[in-house]
Amino acid sequence: MKLLLVEDEQLIRKGILLKTDWKRCGIEEVEHAEDGSDAVRIAERFRPDILLTDIRMPRMDGIEAARTIRGFCPNVRIIFMSGFSDKEYLKAAISLQSVHYLEKPIRQDELQEALQGAVNLVMHERRSNLGESESQPLIKREIAALLLAPDYPSDRLARLLPLLGRPASDGSACVCAILKWHRPAGAGPSSDAVLLSLEDTAGDAELDCYCLRKDDYHFVIHLCARQERHPAFAARLQDWIERVRTRLPDHPGYHLAIGRQVQGLNRSYDSYVSAVLQLQKSFYRPPNAVLRETDAEERSDAYMFDDERAEAFASALHQGGAEQARQWLENLAREIRQHPHTAVSYTKGVYLQLYQIIRQFGKESGITEFRQDASVGPFAERLHACQRLEDLRALLNGELAALFERLDARKGNSIVRQVMQYVERHYQSRELSLSEIGEFVGVTVPHLCSVFKEGTGVTIKQYVSEYRINRAKALLANRELKLFDIALQVGYADGEYFSKMFKKIAGMQPSEYRKRIVDA
Repeated sequence: MKLLLVEDEQLIRKGILLKTDWKRCGIEEVEHAEDGSDAVRIAERFRPDILLTDIRMPRMDGIEAARTIRGFCPNVRIIFMSGFSDKEYLKAAISLQSVHYLEKPIRQDELQEALQGAVNLVMHERRSNLGESESQPLIKREIAALLLAPDYPSDRLARLLPLLGRPASDGSACVCAILKWHRPAGAGPSSDAVLLSLEDTAGDAELDCYCLRKDDYHFVIHLCARQERHPAFAARLQDWIERVRTRLPDHPGYHLAIGRQVQGLNRSYDSYVSAVLQLQKSFYRPPNAVLRETDAEERSDAYMFDDERAEAFASALHQGGAEQARQWLENLAREIRQHPHTAVSYTKGVYLQLYQIIRQFGKESGITEFRQDASVGPFAERLHACQRLEDLRALLNGELAALFERLDARKGNSIVRQVMQYVERHYQSRELSLSEIGEFVGVTVPHLCSVFKEGTGVTIKQYVSEYRINRAKALLANRELKLFDIALQVGYADGEYFSKMFKKIAGMQPSEYRKRIVDA
């Protein structure tokens, strides 16, 4: 159902567009124009079912625009709006057989009522003009949409169900199912083809079916026995599931959630809610699976990600490199999958934290891009769009691969990493020197210093000092350790020099830093 709004006052036009519940009325597409002339141009392309237009406008008023549009859209339903009680305008509106005449300022309840009346007229006309085979799919889509309402719309369904040969009050066994693609609908078969498959397989299983495409990822299917108290409904439902799975393509991949069986169409919303709950577990299940309440596993505890696991991932990055980090992520996904009741938002938060660890590793490894504190916003947006746990794992693996590609591609990267690893192992030695590090790496000291400074932006001496002070900060949390003992443990034989370096790097004396963290 398509509607064209024509209003020259921008604030009024935006107010109507934002405040009106179009979907509640059954209107899927809305376009708008600034005046009558603009409206005629848009209508030639858009072909609206309903025209909602102001009357007094510049260039071409609403009456003339409506008359022109009706010339090439003879079945368009017209709703006029006007702040002027002008008899001539009213007469013109009557002559054009408008559905409604609304006085400004527009009341939202009156507008909603007028829109619903116009929609009903369009639907009635469509059913009258179409043959039975052509009108039934439209009626079924409308019934499917109505059954998603929390408050059962008995009056409207009482008018539609008899058109399909079903009683207005239907107490048959029913189930709601939700089909979810792993990619937008455009990445798989066409929506019409999917709907046709769902309905055909239901007919083969001797079930009545009302289904619709809810959005780019989801199709909702209401399945009903063809007579009340049908004893074989469960068997016919299983037959439908098996038939559907043979018709659905493996790519882009899907999940099919089956809701709880209910008695009567008036309980369809309850079945829909239970199907939604089942579908939440699809995030952790392999593709092309059927999720049912009857075979739901016993509730398990939610997965918990703590500092120890974060440190384990960081250690895998530093010590094992790309391959060990990838294997760690593989094990993580396997472990999370065993906790399907973990909130999806929590799991995505875990992967965001892992991404930040990757960035920190890149920074410590001397990658220039990672030394800047960049926003995680773009990554968070891609993470939010992930539909499965596997998508999260693939996303983070991509970041991991990009990181190590940069590391491997950098001139002197191997030297930088070797220096950092050597400092990490020998920072406690008071004899640690550039010549010692150069001998370990196998290059001359001038070349060593040049490559490290180019790769990290700091000298080796600066890096060693910063590393030692960072280690000292961790030790200061232990009040049992004396400052001189801490100085010795991080490679300083002179306590006074240690304090001087600590203040230079940390901005305060070691004793002051200890007081802050202990009293915090």
